[in-house]
Amino acid sequence: MTEELDLKELFSNFVRFNRRHKRSLLTFVFFGVLSVILFQNFKTPYYETKAICMSGISEYERVKYEEEWLQRTAIDLINYLQINIENKDYNELASLLGIDLLIAEKIKKIEAEQLYQKDMNEEFFSLNKFEIMLTVFDNQVIEDIQKGIIYYFYNNKYVNDYYMKFNESCDQMIKDINYEMNLLEKIRLEGAKNSLDVSSHSVNVISGKEGKNISNQIISLSDLREEIKMKQSLLKPLTYVQEFANVDQKEDDILVWGLLVGFISFLIGLLVSFIKEVQ
Repeated sequence: MTEELDLKELFSNFVRFNRRHKRSLLTFVFFGVLSVILFQNFKTPYYETKAICMSGISEYERVKYEEEWLQRTAIDLINYLQINIENKDYNELASLLGIDLLIAEKIKKIEAEQLYQKDMNEEFFSLNKFEIMLTVFDNQVIEDIQKGIIYYFYNNKYVNDYYMKFNESCDQMIKDINYEMNLLEKIRLEGAKNSLDVSSHSVNVISGKEGKNISNQIISLSDLREEIKMKQSLLKPLTYVQEFANVDQKEDDILVWGLLVGFISFLIGLLVSFIKEVQ
């Protein structure tokens, strides 16, 4: 009961204190919020946009990553660019992206994150895609930076070496499969001429149309060849699943900073008023 009375008395004293110094407190808050508004209006505006990407680097490396590290190399390459931005090393940034220095200077921030999806058990699993968040001071340079990121991946020596070896490996596998298919075809023709049974019952069964099962070496090899061709065609060092959105709306933090600075100004006003009253 005594504690409740003490809290009530403390609150009453606080309210009376605010009433006595309301003009001074309002002045502090007013000038605090006004400074935020003026700063936001006079500072360089910036724009935020995002893109969804996919990279074949993990496939080139042939490393058995844990699921959450699926796009780790590509993500690290993007986040590496932020080091140059933070150090204001725009010459190096322009060189890496293959863009003009003036365009590089308009990049405020670039960051990449792995994309996840929730399954039926409410557990998250990583996708083979990642997201790039881009912040620029001029929305007219977004397309140039988008092309620059592609340039950056294709001209990275590590990525380029692995990409070339990946293509060479795919070409060789396709060549070997074609040779094997031709050989099987010749064996079957010879078998047909000599009334021999050369059917392929020892290979893995693959699904055909209308749920039928097909057990045929040539068809199996053809299916494998088309899968390799598709990977070779689609798994580029970097591909945009969704390009950066063209944004016109400037980003500002007037509301957030206004509330924060207003609250801080109020606390400063309380301190100053308390000191004056004590003196």
